[in-house]
Amino acid sequence: MTEGAPFSNAQEKSYTPDFEAILQAEQHRRGGLWRLLKQGFWGLLAVAVLVASLQTAEVSPQEFLQGLPRLADWIIRLWPPDFTELPSFLEAIWETLAIAIVGTGAAIVFAVPFALLVARNTTPLPWLATLLRGFSNLLRGIDTAIFALLFVSIVGLGPFAGVLGVAFHTTGSMAKLYAEVLETIPSEPIEAIEATGTDRLRTFAFAVLPEALPGLVGISLYLWEFNVRSSVILGIVGAGGIGYELLVSLKLLDFPRLATILILILTMVSLIDALSAYLRQRLG
Repeated sequence: MTEGAPFSNAQEKSYTPDFEAILQAEQHRRGGLWRLLKQGFWGLLAVAVLVASLQTAEVSPQEFLQGLPRLADWIIRLWPPDFTELPSFLEAIWETLAIAIVGTGAAIVFAVPFALLVARNTTPLPWLATLLRGFSNLLRGIDTAIFALLFVSIVGLGPFAGVLGVAFHTTGSMAKLYAEVLETIPSEPIEAIEATGTDRLRTFAFAVLPEALPGLVGISLYLWEFNVRSSVILGIVGAGGIGYELLVSLKLLDFPRLATILILILTMVSLIDALSAYLRQRLG
C-alpha cells in the first residue's frame, strides 16, 4: 500500500456504489407505491359504488325485521293446502312444461345452424360470424319474460307467447354455448374428412357432430331445466301456465290455494332437476 492512500484499488472497488442496483430499488419502491395507490383508489371506488347502490335500492334491514312477523303469519296460514282445484292445477303444470319443451325444442332447431355459422372453425363466412355473434348477444341480453311480454302484445295472452319468449332467448344462449363446444373440437378429424373431398354437410355429420354431441346434449338439457323454472314466471306476465294461478292466489291472499301451487311447482322443478342431472351424468 502506498503512503497517503488509505485503501487499495480492490478496496476502493468494493466501496464503489452500485448505482444501477440503487436505481432499480428506487424504481421498485416507486412502482410498489403506485400499485398501492391504484389498489386504494379502486377499493375506495368499489366502496363508494356499494354505498350508493345500497341507498338507491333503499335497503332497510329495520323494515325487513319489522316485516318478519307478517311473513311468519303468512307461512302459518299456508297450512293446510287446498287440493280442491288439483285437476286444474295439474293441467296448468303441464302447460308450463309444454312451454319449456316446445320453446327449448324450437331453440335447438335454430341454434344448431346458428352455432355452425358463428363458430370460428366451422363458419364459411368470418364476417357473417361477427354479425351473428352480436345478434346472439342481443337475444341473450333480453330476458325471457321481456320477450314474452312483447309477444303477448302480438299474439295475445296464452302459452304461445311464452313459447316464443323461451325460444328467442334460449336460441341466443344455445348458439353461444354450442359455438364454444364446436370451437373446442380437435381439427384433425375435420381435416381428415375434408381431405376426401366431402361437402360441409357430410363433414358436419361424420366429423363435427360425433365429437360435439355429448356437449350439445348436456347444454340442451341444462337450458331446458332452466326454462322449466322460467316458464313458471311467464305465467305472471300473461303467458299462461301455473304462474298465472300463482299470481291469482297471491292477489287474493288465498294461502291454502297458494300452498298447493307451491308444492306442485317445487315437485315439478325437483323432478326435472333430478332427471336432467341423471341424463347429463349418463352422457358424461
